[in-house]
Amino acid sequence: MRKTKTASPSTQRSAHLRRLSITLLGALALSACSPSIPQGAQWTDDPFRTDSTTSAQGSTASATKNRATTGNTDGIPRGSGTLRIAYAPGWRLPADYVSAFEAASGYTVEQSEYAPNSSQNADVIFGVDSKQAAALGTVIPVGNDPICAWADRSWFSANSKALPSSLKDLSSANFAPLTAIPSQDSEAGAAFAAKASSVLGGDYEDWKENLNDAHSISSSAAEALGQWTATLADDRLSLISGATSAQGSHQRPILIWDARLAVAAASNTGTESRAEAIPGTCVDSTISVAVPQSSSNSEAVRSFQAFLESQLGKNAAAYAGLAYNDGVPEDSQAAWFMKPVK
Repeated sequence: MRKTKTASPSTQRSAHLRRLSITLLGALALSACSPSIPQGAQWTDDPFRTDSTTSAQGSTASATKNRATTGNTDGIPRGSGTLRIAYAPGWRLPADYVSAFEAASGYTVEQSEYAPNSSQNADVIFGVDSKQAAALGTVIPVGNDPICAWADRSWFSANSKALPSSLKDLSSANFAPLTAIPSQDSEAGAAFAAKASSVLGGDYEDWKENLNDAHSISSSAAEALGQWTATLADDRLSLISGATSAQGSHQRPILIWDARLAVAAASNTGTESRAEAIPGTCVDSTISVAVPQSSSNSEAVRSFQAFLESQLGKNAAAYAGLAYNDGVPEDSQAAWFMKPVK
C-alpha cells in the first residue's frame, strides 16, 4: 500500500497564513471601495442606532440622563398641585428636566408656549433673557447660554480650510464672506456687536464695514440661520427659535448664535457637535425665568426657584443642554457644548 505524504506542521502553518492573507486583502479591497459615511447622511445620523424614532432631547446617553433626576433635594420645598410654565420659543423643557423637578418637589408641570401680550395664565415664563425677565416680573437666573461665532467644522474639514482663530479674523477677506450675523435688532446680534465694539475699540467701525461689504449682517435672525451651511435634523429644529421658518442659501459656515445651536447640531450619541466656537468670540448671556406679577401660585413658584438655584437643578439644566453653570458635571451637554470659549 502506498503511503500518503503528510505536510509538516511548519508547511501547514505557512499555507494557512497565505490563505488568511488572501482573505484579509480581499476584505480590505472591498472596504476601500465602500465609503465610510453613506451619501446623504446627516451629522446626527448614528449607524449604531437600533430604535426607529428620534427625540429632540435624545442626544445624551440614557445612563447620563438618569443622573439629572437624582441628587440632593434638601432645601427644595415639597408640595402638590400644578406648576404652569410658559416657555419662550425654542425652550420647551425636556422630559428629563421636568421629571427631575417633579421628583424633587412633588409638583406636576404643565407646559405651554409663551404668547406675549396675551391673557396666558402662567406661573413662570422660562427661557427669556434677564432684560426681558425684568420687564415681565421677578427674575430667576437659570444659567449661561453664551452667544458665540460658531464654525461648521464639517464644512471647514471638507474644504481643507483652517478655522478663524479670533474675533478680528471674521472681518478678513478670507472669512467675512463665510460669516452670517443676525441683525442688531436680535438678542444675538446686539450682544455680539457690543462684544466686538468692546474688544476691538477703535478698529470696530472698520471691522463692521468689512462685514457689511461682504453682506455678512443679515436683516433678521432667521435669515442668518438660513445661511449657515449645517442643516439641522428635523427632530432638533425645536431647540432653535425660528428654525422652522429659516430659509436661505446655506452657504456660510460661520454663524453668530447662542450655544444651544451646538446642542442642536450634536450627534445622536451626544458626544460631539458639528458646531465649534471660535476662540475669543463668546459673550455671556444669562437665560432666566420670569415670575409675572399676575402669578398667584406662590408655593409652587418658590419650590421651582429653589430647584433652579440648587446644584440638582443646575445639573439637570446642564444634562438637558439648557444652560451652563460652573461646577456642572463634565459629561453633561452644557459642559461639552455651552461652556464659553475664552
